[in-house]
Amino acid sequence: MKIKKLAAACAFALAGAAAPAFALAPFDAPELTVYLSGASAPDNFLEQIATGMFAGAKGTDWFAYVDNGDGKQQRAFFGTMKTTAVDSTIPSTLSGKKVLFIKRSTGGSVFGVNPVARGEALAVLKVAAADCVATTGSFNYKCPVVGTDPGVGTPTGAEMVPDFGVSDVSPAMFKAPFNVEFGASQLSPTEVAGMTVKGVNTIAMGLAVTNVIPASTYISRATYGALLAGNIGDWTQVDPSLAPTAGTQVLVCRRVPGSGTQTSYNWFFNNFPCATGSIAGSGNTQPTRMSDSASGIVSGSGTSADPFVIDPSQGYTVLENSSSGNVADCMAKASGGGVHTFKDEEGKSYKADFGTGGYGAIAVLSVDSLGKSSNAANGWSYRAMDGAGMYYDSDAGTAVVPASTGNGVHPSKANLIDGKYEFASEITMQYRNSLAGTKKTFADFFIARAGSPSFNTNPWVAALPPEYDPTTTANVAKGTRFGNMCAPLQQLF
Repeated sequence: MKIKKLAAACAFALAGAAAPAFALAPFDAPELTVYLSGASAPDNFLEQIATGMFAGAKGTDWFAYVDNGDGKQQRAFFGTMKTTAVDSTIPSTLSGKKVLFIKRSTGGSVFGVNPVARGEALAVLKVAAADCVATTGSFNYKCPVVGTDPGVGTPTGAEMVPDFGVSDVSPAMFKAPFNVEFGASQLSPTEVAGMTVKGVNTIAMGLAVTNVIPASTYISRATYGALLAGNIGDWTQVDPSLAPTAGTQVLVCRRVPGSGTQTSYNWFFNNFPCATGSIAGSGNTQPTRMSDSASGIVSGSGTSADPFVIDPSQGYTVLENSSSGNVADCMAKASGGGVHTFKDEEGKSYKADFGTGGYGAIAVLSVDSLGKSSNAANGWSYRAMDGAGMYYDSDAGTAVVPASTGNGVHPSKANLIDGKYEFASEITMQYRNSLAGTKKTFADFFIARAGSPSFNTNPWVAALPPEYDPTTTANVAKGTRFGNMCAPLQQLF
């Protein structure tokens, strides 16, 4: 009898040991909380990096959270890190730890630079059982964003200082007056020197156009720049035969100042800040803003309940969005119709009613949003540079299957790697030199993983040489600017 009882006890103990060690509830207390702020352009890529660290399945063993506003500003992931025995790249001090990873995209890249250098506390997603509600789709819960950003209002005490940041372009690009967020100033040399900055990868930036503009339309780099700058405000100036159903006026869906996407536009089309004070040019071309919209603000007070209204039917219109997700929504609504709601750099609310759609809209949008484009369903596609044709996601399901038409240089993976498509940014990640302990270990691990060729398999990114060799390793670019966006692309292979 004693032997049978002992055997049963051993069997029970073994059964308990066999249970997954990573099982946890969605609002358990994390052993480590890490806050990453900055660029929204690589959000989909970074989400894959984050969720790949956890053991088990989403919704059962690890959980995904998103802001309860427009769902495009902040997200978080909570789970148990894989063990070193399962994944040898996991640092031993992180092995099996319960980690809450929060990614803020509000405001874009500059929020992955200036607040990081200055140790400024930012509004943050609050992941708590009392505040979050279950949802369906890509995320398990919707949660509120709490606190106030510097310069916007009085801090509430709910803010959090970002541990590290991500930027579409190097920190040196965030210069006044065009590339600094609302209420802030550019970093001093001392503040820049207080950060450890690491190059991660290169990402293609795309020229997005709604499909009411035929793919056969030839668009040069100069023409696209003129459309974005307001020098061309009517599609008939590009081609007299163009006749979008909502009118021939140009609609620009852009990002707010301080966004890495907008900074990449200022760099590629206006040479800001690279040529500032140079005999090569002033580099001070003012990008168009919402104040340049033909209708101006029609009504509203700027609150969520009573947003400012801009009427895109009245002529050349510019809408400034806080995230890449907002820009993609702006393009989709401009094409297919509906009301687009968004917030500006000051956090004020806006809306534009596109009616039944049919607007000729343009945007600069990283190719990380390729899955949101299509030849039909979402109504917009990336366009070839200096040619005609589109580049889009041809798969109606969850997979992203790039396809292209026409000539010109498409923002394809092959062209990105070969250096044929030069409208590409080199992403950096940075943290304060004072970052230490498991948070620094996590940041270094995350940055290394994001820069590894094995994690740069998506069609819009590539790892950087010379650390990796494109002649022996896939997913590696042949050239680099060595983190200096003002330097020419150097072909190394």
